Amino acid sequence: MPTPDRNDQFTPLTDRLRSSILLRLLGLGGSMLLLQIPIGMIDGTIAERRASRMEAVESVTKTWGGRQVVRGPFLVVPYVRRWVDEPNTREAKPTVREETEYLYVLPTALTIDGNVDAEVRRRGIFDVPLYVARLTLGGSFRLPQPNELPSNTVAIRWDQTTLVLGLSDPRAIRDTAALEWNGARVPVEPGTGRMALFDRGLNAAVPIGVTPAGESLPFGLRLTIAGSDGVSFLPAGSESTVHVQSRWRDPSFDGAYLPAERTVGPQGFEATWRVSHLARNFPGAWQAGEVRLRQLDEALLGVSLLSPVDAYRTTDRAVKYEMLFIGLTFLSFLLFELIAGLRVHPVQYLLVGLALCLFYLLLLSFAEHVGFVAAYAIASIAIATLTTAYSRAVLGGWTRGIAIAGEVGFLYAYLFVLLQIQDYALLVGAVGLFFILAVVMFLTRRIDWYTLHTTGPPARPGEAMG
Repeated sequence: MPTPDRNDQFTPLTDRLRSSILLRLLGLGGSMLLLQIPIGMIDGTIAERRASRMEAVESVTKTWGGRQVVRGPFLVVPYVRRWVDEPNTREAKPTVREETEYLYVLPTALTIDGNVDAEVRRRGIFDVPLYVARLTLGGSFRLPQPNELPSNTVAIRWDQTTLVLGLSDPRAIRDTAALEWNGARVPVEPGTGRMALFDRGLNAAVPIGVTPAGESLPFGLRLTIAGSDGVSFLPAGSESTVHVQSRWRDPSFDGAYLPAERTVGPQGFEATWRVSHLARNFPGAWQAGEVRLRQLDEALLGVSLLSPVDAYRTTDRAVKYEMLFIGLTFLSFLLFELIAGLRVHPVQYLLVGLALCLFYLLLLSFAEHVGFVAAYAIASIAIATLTTAYSRAVLGGWTRGIAIAGEVGFLYAYLFVLLQIQDYALLVGAVGLFFILAVVMFLTRRIDWYTLHTTGPPARPGEAMG
């Protein structure tokens, strides 16, 4: 009696596995999970390239200047307190003590007019937005009166009064700062002098003379600074007006206050802020130690110079839709299997999935050189062409290959729209998924999933099974 071949024993089981719809779906799910390995590697590449760009930006800003934060100006007024230190024992005598302290006074009115001349420099393959800002500050200070100081104040050192302006990176000052105080030109020195809140900036000894306390003295300061990323200002005045204009076309207004007026167009932007002291969390004058730097920085306003399209951020957003791309493409192949009686091997599914994963790597690599829009066109056309040619061979005809190409092309166009309209991405995505599901339900409405199976010998790839 002949011995049955081991392969013949497993043939019925193998045929059942091949014809099981449930197992096919489970196999496709496993393939999609397996493709998350290259997707994870691509995510790591995006993070690595973003870190490389940050290193390039930091290397430029170290010599050019980082984000500039302009705080002030402040009027620092020294005063002398005198008090009697009572002894602890009856034998000791009382001691008279004196100490010099400081009152920080903010301007009653402050206007800041800034012209930000921005440009893009390249470090290797990376773009770094830089600028030179020409600032004009003006306003007036009201000198404090004796009743605004502690009751034991015995003298106000008007001759030691200084004006202080805080800068986050004073090394980036391009020209000599020019200060006019009460109509007179006053020299400006580096450092913050007796200002204890911060240690970077400029200071100038301003002459008070015989001006009575309570009077207002005008000032004007012209300053040119370099920086990158953006610029921020402290609305230090009781009434502050900040006006900034630039030819940069992609600003982002940030900080505690939005502009009261702004215009953004192809020629650049122009913005004006108006802030009252009532909207701040600190007074117009205080003694040293009563206000922290954190309170001042909570009131900063400013503008950031954004890149028109951040290739890394946009590519990262595109990768989030990879499951949708892979799942719908696999579903299309499965429908051809079920409706046309074709047989597609799991390895062929994986190859198509790898091609779809490669799209994101192509997008990232080309975007670093030719920009995001051109890179998206190159990557999508390349992957759509590759998928079409391969689908034609796998599915047995150009008609089916073109059908897959149409689906992939639609998905890439749909994704591009989603990436361009970030504010409405959720709405457009939800509506798009609804219509995609509707199409799938329509195409499969007559399939009897309980009786659907494949009979006969396994078909060759791209060949109908009978």
